[in-house]
Amino acid sequence: MQKLKDFIVSPIGGKVIMALSGAMILLFLVGHALGNLLVFSGQESLNTYAYWLQNNPLLWVFRGSMLLLLILHVVLALRMYLQNRKARPVTYALNKDLQLTYSAKTMIFSGVIIFAFIMFHIAHLTLGWVSTTSLDIDASSRMIDVYSNVVVGFKQPAIAIFYVMSLLIIGLHLHHSIKSLFQTLGFHHENFHQVIDYLAPAMIIILTVGFISIPLAALFGYLPVAVMQ
Repeated sequence: MQKLKDFIVSPIGGKVIMALSGAMILLFLVGHALGNLLVFSGQESLNTYAYWLQNNPLLWVFRGSMLLLLILHVVLALRMYLQNRKARPVTYALNKDLQLTYSAKTMIFSGVIIFAFIMFHIAHLTLGWVSTTSLDIDASSRMIDVYSNVVVGFKQPAIAIFYVMSLLIIGLHLHHSIKSLFQTLGFHHENFHQVIDYLAPAMIIILTVGFISIPLAALFGYLPVAVMQ
């Protein structure tokens, strides 16, 4: 037990846990994107999917777990950044690893921005605290018109643009994270790195474009608003 504790608090242990938590967050994002893209299948498809989620007794357990995982990821990233900054001499910034230092700094700042965006996203579309209203479709089932909430929520240019910019930052963050993730977990083979160099950008581009397409489609009128009876 003591060895496990020592590993967790060690720099290497922190990197491994951060990599694993990052991998789970990435898997969640893929699933989240697939669910959200049902908006292009129409109001009934997205609302049926949302209704199934909302009536799943494990939904809030899962949401709470993902939030804790995200907080853990952020805390470990901040700890690692501060440890690295403290350990490096001032002249370190002038050596050949300048690019890595810049990437690490970029990651920590983009991570903070992403965390703030996620909090806004929860307030906006999950809790309905920001510029959106919950519409009941059926009085007996109390099914929420998630489709209309999404479309109406993104009809406001400022919010739609904020989402697009934040999602682009997430894409850049993930692009660097995927490579770091595999390196941290010990995948060092040259051929494997070549595969990751091709697949990681392609995966992140597809994921980012998928997310961004939703606020843009709503903003420019490609997603019609129609309250279901």
